[in-house]
Amino acid sequence: MSEGDRANTRTFTTGRRVFLGDASMSGRLRLDALAQFLQDLATNDAEDADDVVDDRGWILRRMELDIRRLPSIYEDLQLTTWCSGVGGRWAERSTTLADTREVFGGVCVVARAVWVYIDLATGTPLSLPANFFDVYGEGPRAHKVSARLRHPAPPAEVKRRPWPVRITDFDVFGHVNNAIYWSAVEDELAEWLDGRRIGKCEIEFRAGIDPGDAPELAVDASDELALWFMVADEVRASVRVQTLPGPRPF
Repeated sequence: MSEGDRANTRTFTTGRRVFLGDASMSGRLRLDALAQFLQDLATNDAEDADDVVDDRGWILRRMELDIRRLPSIYEDLQLTTWCSGVGGRWAERSTTLADTREVFGGVCVVARAVWVYIDLATGTPLSLPANFFDVYGEGPRAHKVSARLRHPAPPAEVKRRPWPVRITDFDVFGHVNNAIYWSAVEDELAEWLDGRRIGKCEIEFRAGIDPGDAPELAVDASDELALWFMVADEVRASVRVQTLPGPRPF
C-alpha cells in the first residue's frame, strides 16, 4: 500500500504490555499470545469504528508474521492496525507492533491477515458490506488480495500424533480459537529452534476443529518447520516457520 493510499485509510492504535502470562520461559512474547494480541486488537478496532453486526462476522483464512524481534516480558508496545487490501468477500488487515522503549524502538513485528466476511448462522461467505469503505477508507481498494491457500499437503510418510484439545481451547463460536494453534507451534519450537531466531511464520485455515473431533498433529522439522492439524485425512490448518540468521536475543 502506497503512502497516498495509507492517507485514505482508517488506522487504529492502542498500547499493550507483555505480561507474565504472555511470555515464554526465556522471557520473549509467545506466538500464541501474539495471536491473541492481534485478535483482540481487531475486535477493539471494529468496536471503535461501530462496525459490529450481530449476524455477520469475520473468520481468519491466512495470517503472515514477519518477525524482526519478539518483544520481551514487561515491554510496552504500540499496536497499529489498518485495512491494507480487499477481495470480493474478504479483506486484509495489517498490524504493526512497535517497541516504545528507547533501548530498541521501532517496529518489531508486522502481521498481515486475510479475513473472510461471513454469515455467522450459516458460515456462508458474503460480499463486503455496502458501508465497508466508508468505515475503513478508500485506500484498501488499490490493493487486491487473494484468499487462495498456498501450503502443500503433508508428505505421505510424515509422522502424526494425537493433539488433545481442552474445553478452554474452544471459543464462543464453538471452534478451537485461532490463537490456540500457535501453542502447538511453541511446543515444536522449543527443540527445533536450537538457538536460532524466529523469522517469518504463516498459518492457513481450511476449516475449524470442533468439539468431538479427534485432531492429530503432523510435523516436518527440517530447514523449515511445518505443521499440519489433521482430523482423519483432512487438513484443518497448517503452519510454516522460517528462521533468521544469527542467535536469538532471549
